[in-house]
Amino acid sequence: MLLVDIVMKGGWLMIPISLCSVFSLGIILERLVCYAGMAGKLKQLTEKLAPLIIGNKFSEASLLCEESKGLISRLYFVALQEFQKDSQIDRSVEDEIELVQRTIDEEIQVGILPDMEKHLNALDTLARGTPLLGLLGTVIGMIKVFFTLGIGQSAPDPALLAKGIGFALITTAAGLIGAIPSFFMHRSFQGRVDQFMTEVQKAKAWFIGQLAKRHQISLVAEHE
Repeated sequence: MLLVDIVMKGGWLMIPISLCSVFSLGIILERLVCYAGMAGKLKQLTEKLAPLIIGNKFSEASLLCEESKGLISRLYFVALQEFQKDSQIDRSVEDEIELVQRTIDEEIQVGILPDMEKHLNALDTLARGTPLLGLLGTVIGMIKVFFTLGIGQSAPDPALLAKGIGFALITTAAGLIGAIPSFFMHRSFQGRVDQFMTEVQKAKAWFIGQLAKRHQISLVAEHE
């Protein structure tokens, strides 16, 4: 028996189960591409960025971040753009740090985190809902099998009974086939988000540290 014939025997519930599986696959592929684009070469970026920040070359630093790929470079670019808006104002190191912290936190909550978690709730729903559709199909199939047995006049044929139950279980198998990859990929993506957030917090601390170092160097230069 061909695979197509088996799927057709699963009944009309195979349609929503198949659609859920297709949607899940689409989300998984989209997230893989998205997370691959968010990853950047952080070490190389910070090595180039540090002397620019310390040397008050914020325009060059912004350009470097804009041309670089990755989540952290995007975060640095937003912070540098906000920092340069009032660059003529004489601010204390505390005011600068507060400004950077506020800007970075806003970008994380409004921009970065929603992008990182995009479609994850939908993937979780599909992972949980697809096997339920499969179970529903099996229950309906079993009801049909036993209803047919109930109205029969002669003893049921064991071979036909086994065949009917086997077809009833098709939807459960299909639901699990669609749900299991979705479940594990959702867990993997959620772990990726947590890892990214840890990197973001480290990047935030590094940026603030560079601003503090910039002030220290400026103070030393003034006293010389």
